[in-house]
Amino acid sequence: MEGMTYLAVAYFGMIVAVGIWTYTVVQRSRHLSQRMDALETAVKVYSNDSNEE
Repeated sequence: MEGMTYLAVAYFGMIVAVGIWTYTVVQRSRHLSQRMDALETAVKVYSNDSNEE
């Protein structure tokens, strides 16, 4: 019975670890997407300024 408890705790820990990892990956992806959007906006603004001169 002791082995089953160990396996249950290990399995639960694995599920929690995968959940934390997934959350981290999603947050990094959102942050990267926001940075890319800001860069695209900056490039468009710079491009428009260069065309006006």
